[in-house]
Amino acid sequence: MIASLFVCVRHGLLWGLFFSFSLLVMGEAKASIVVQTIDGRELSGEIDERTTAEALWIRREANQIVLTSSVSWDSIVGAAIDGEIVEVATLVEQWPGMMSRGPAGIVALAVKSPHGYREKRLAARPKGSRIVALEIDAVLVNLDRDVEPDGFELVIAALDEQGRAVPVRGNISARLVGERDEKHSGRIRFEELQRWSQPVAREDFLDGVASYALRFQTVRPEFDWELIPVALLNVRLGIPGEGNFEASIPVEIRQFNPFRDQLQKYERSRFLSDELSGEVRRQRVAWPGRGLTTWAGR
Repeated sequence: MIASLFVCVRHGLLWGLFFSFSLLVMGEAKASIVVQTIDGRELSGEIDERTTAEALWIRREANQIVLTSSVSWDSIVGAAIDGEIVEVATLVEQWPGMMSRGPAGIVALAVKSPHGYREKRLAARPKGSRIVALEIDAVLVNLDRDVEPDGFELVIAALDEQGRAVPVRGNISARLVGERDEKHSGRIRFEELQRWSQPVAREDFLDGVASYALRFQTVRPEFDWELIPVALLNVRLGIPGEGNFEASIPVEIRQFNPFRDQLQKYERSRFLSDELSGEVRRQRVAWPGRGLTTWAGR
């Protein structure tokens, strides 16, 4: 009886030592944190190794895709570590010992968003993989010396069966479809605002991700006030031997700006008189209640 108990205890100790050794091999589990920001967002996950004294990076992993978000320390108004609410100062003090590294062999795609930068980490393509989907994102960008946005920065990733980004060769065709509120007639129309075509080369891709500038040519949303600020961007990627892949996303074509909205309402311009604006004196603009007309000057 005593001998049997001794054997059980000994086996239990061995299993305990084995379990402890396994934990050491796998690595120490890192703390889970939740932070609340001054603009009402809530971010949760682990503290990523890119965190600095200026910005906190939080990483979440799921289905071989890693999502990361960054926020400045000054924007954090609340925090919790492993479910326990702590002072923000405590998190600021302890974060160097809480950082962890993401999965090995993963590369990052950073995409701008209204709340800073969002990242998706996408694995490299293995040999023989097959493209199954297209992922895109786009943001308004300024491409010249004046103040108004001039088009989009389009980011693309061709994904294989495992959701990993793949460099490809082919062609992109994109179209922007918008909604127009005709002030003079009261009608709502949906129309194609512009098309783009862009060759795609393998050399364009960095870690499986490529970006292209889509400049406005036939539309100027900052001056065409009949256009609703949000439109649809439809992108088709044609890959020889593999077919066509499409993705569509809503895009902001005129940024939300209450100050410029007020200028438009009372001054009939979205820009200050001394702002550098390339088309403001020549562009056809939509006057409230009068449809399109030419503005000769202030």
